[in-house]
Amino acid sequence: MSIPEGGSTSVSAVSRDVDEARALGGQIYYPHSVRVLGDSQQFSMRLDAAEMGPVTMGWLSYDTEVKIETGDLGDAYHVNLPVTGQLKTGSGADRVIATPSRAAIYRADRGSVLEGWGNDPCRMLAVKIDRRAVEEQLELLVDKPIRAPIAFELALDITSGHGHQWWAVLQALADQLRNADSLYRHPLLVAPLTQSVIVALLLAARHDYSAQLAAAVDPAAPAAVEHAKQYIEAHIDEPLTAVEIAAAVGVSLRALQHGFQTSLQTTPMRYLRDLRLRRVRAELLAADPEQTGVAEIAYRWGFNHLGRFAGQYRKMFGESPSEALRSGPHRALSTRGALYYTGGS
Repeated sequence: MSIPEGGSTSVSAVSRDVDEARALGGQIYYPHSVRVLGDSQQFSMRLDAAEMGPVTMGWLSYDTEVKIETGDLGDAYHVNLPVTGQLKTGSGADRVIATPSRAAIYRADRGSVLEGWGNDPCRMLAVKIDRRAVEEQLELLVDKPIRAPIAFELALDITSGHGHQWWAVLQALADQLRNADSLYRHPLLVAPLTQSVIVALLLAARHDYSAQLAAAVDPAAPAAVEHAKQYIEAHIDEPLTAVEIAAAVGVSLRALQHGFQTSLQTTPMRYLRDLRLRRVRAELLAADPEQTGVAEIAYRWGFNHLGRFAGQYRKMFGESPSEALRSGPHRALSTRGALYYTGGS
């Protein structure tokens, strides 16, 4: 196995050499020590990892028992999620047993320790999240600067509530790690997907800002909502996130979401989705079905799940995308007055 040069952001590797495994793990995640506690002749590390913007995810396993230690993570927060087996782990002085029902969250200002594998085979998803990205998201949620590392509690229940919902989103992304052509890497999808991972983690985990996130917030004023609509319409073909829209308008994310719900009975991202559906419809009605397919147009506008896209399209327009495509270019003129979205779910 060769170690990628220049800090490659995507790797699929198996190594039976401790030093090589340590070096590769240090490139993808953090500098760390690896102490083999089990049979050194059985040592093998397997890693499938990829970077999606500020989030790096990797499926990690060892074939013998090891103990891994890092210094302070510094520029990242981290989550380990075993899908089989269990691991003894800690962040600073805190300790927990990570299992398929309990993830471990590591603070940026503490070192970490991880011990397991061997007789208790474990396959684990290791998630590194850029510290600045997490703290910028939190600033927009609480509408105040974050001046110190977030004090995450180490354990996170992923069997129910927000923790379970967050894990479902993360697992859907992680299942595509080996697929370089996955639509989850589409430029229109990467930013909102990774933003969803970060915001959902902040809402699901316990930390020193949890009470503020649970507190009520006033909705953004109608003028701010109108400004947000104009911003969305001007950047419809860019990889927008709700956080970016809130920052452009100058309100907190929660205030913007509440304002959209109050004024338009929708959310900023659903508003963006519906605008893109109307752009898809315009292209379908103008396209030659002999030259262009529904999937090509849908993918171009960031709709990666064709079944869900078709359902959303039918609900909005009362016909399937393929029916619109077959109706021919002569119907394109009928959509000119329908491209400006006026609200609704």
